[in-house]
Amino acid sequence: MEPQMGMRFAPPVPQVLTPRRAISRSRTGCGTCRLRKKKCDEAPGTECNNCKKGNLKCTGYPARTDWNGGRQRRRSTRQRPPDQTASNLTSNTLPEGNVQELSQEDVDFEYFVHSTPPTEEVLSFANGMMLNGDSNYVHTDYFYHQFGQDFTIPEDASHFIEMEPHSSLPFELSHIVIGVNTPLQKRLFHHFRGETSRVLTTSNGMANPFNSIVLPLAIRDETMMKLLLSLAGSQLLKRYPAGSEQPELEQETSRLHQEARREQLERARLLEEQYPEHPYKYKDRDLEVVFATYLLLCLYEICEGSGDGSGNDNLSRAGRIITLTSTPPRDAIGPLPLRYHLRARIHPFLLEFYYYHVFLASVTVPSAPIVVPQYDQITDLTGQARYLVGVQDGLIDFVALISALRSTVDSNNGELDGTTTETALKIFAELEAWQPQATSSRSERLVASFYQMALYIWLFSILNPDHRDHHKVQISVTRIVKGMCGIREDDGVMACMLFPLFVAGSAAIKNEDKNLIMAHFATLKKWSALGNIDLALKVVKRMWEHQAAGVKSSWNWVEQLKNSHMSLLVT
Repeated sequence: MEPQMGMRFAPPVPQVLTPRRAISRSRTGCGTCRLRKKKCDEAPGTECNNCKKGNLKCTGYPARTDWNGGRQRRRSTRQRPPDQTASNLTSNTLPEGNVQELSQEDVDFEYFVHSTPPTEEVLSFANGMMLNGDSNYVHTDYFYHQFGQDFTIPEDASHFIEMEPHSSLPFELSHIVIGVNTPLQKRLFHHFRGETSRVLTTSNGMANPFNSIVLPLAIRDETMMKLLLSLAGSQLLKRYPAGSEQPELEQETSRLHQEARREQLERARLLEEQYPEHPYKYKDRDLEVVFATYLLLCLYEICEGSGDGSGNDNLSRAGRIITLTSTPPRDAIGPLPLRYHLRARIHPFLLEFYYYHVFLASVTVPSAPIVVPQYDQITDLTGQARYLVGVQDGLIDFVALISALRSTVDSNNGELDGTTTETALKIFAELEAWQPQATSSRSERLVASFYQMALYIWLFSILNPDHRDHHKVQISVTRIVKGMCGIREDDGVMACMLFPLFVAGSAAIKNEDKNLIMAHFATLKKWSALGNIDLALKVVKRMWEHQAAGVKSSWNWVEQLKNSHMSLLVT
């Protein structure tokens, strides 16, 4: 029987617990590699090899920090003086003599098991890091129960925070438009684009013609840009409550307007001198700029509501520019009709805008020319987009015809003769037969009917100046003021409502109609804030006072304006 071999066991080797040396936190790479999200080789020295090879400026490494175990950290916390904050306990601030060799028993592994903060705290911390975008730094203070106080990222880590700031650039880009330099000028520029341009035509969106046609001209011309800014400033001042002072805005608006006016008069003088001999020296755009600048000067007077007559003067100067740069038809024989065609190097919208204001300017002036010519480019205005009521469909022509009739009657001391009577009947027959274009919108047709009735009242007042209270007149007044209640306050046709409202106000007698007229004036003022609305209301109220006092022909607004030494544009 073979002897069984016994199992040999090695004698137990006594385990000697060697104390572990202090763990030094490894580098995380240089700041440049961290920003580039590249692996850093952490070469010795002050720069890494990756930055040297890439010819980049290496920002260096963060200072090394020694890691402390849980027991050692809690022990240092208990020994901390009460006036010492947690942010001062970073190990890099401790002298090297305080660094101790820790044994395995000094490491508190239970700390890592039980030190995970609750889920809601983690989410709160993450949200704080992500949603703190309005600060120039990452929020670093967070309360951890195991530390007993607020935990703050050590000062060493601030190096990376400074390298990746969340703030904007340390400088501000200048505005791209020449002439828009100061913060106030930027404000006026944006106000013109977003507010002023939307109340000047029936197109009240951002794509209105003042933004799409006039503004591109102004961007290339500093004089026009000054006028745009001054026009915006004038309207913005009207938006402020009565009595409020805005000295900076008032001074800047006045300065821009005065400078632009001087520059415009000088270049217009040179144009009138040089164009007849050197017409090809000027491009179409140059002529449009000078012409459009006069229109803006007229609009400034409308917005100011000064009543000094400068609006009519600027319209006359604009007319001279058109005549200067236009040629009559070669086959013209005898006197030209009301609407004849000249070849003008002007944009159709600018011409339409000019016609509208020239025709309505004749409503309130003592005399007006019989012939108000139509100029055009290669094509007629018919078919162009409609931006104002009555220009393309011929309704506005009746304004010139009735104004000429009134001038003739006034020159005859208010007496009618066979010629004026025949002219009045012919105008009425054409006005009665007039129809709006089939493509007009509901609001455009409604406003056109207001114009038609207002023209009827005006024509009636010339033939029958002492019959303001006639039921034919009062029916038209009531229809106008009640019909205006059907126009939305944000509708673009509000830009063309002043003329029919003014005429209806001049003839109104019933208190119900007067109250509606006052309400419509307030709505118009709120919508556009143009100063000529206040001036028109002032004239209407004065006519009501004269009517109550029994003054003869109290609805003759031309006489009212003449006696008051005022000028009014009802556009």
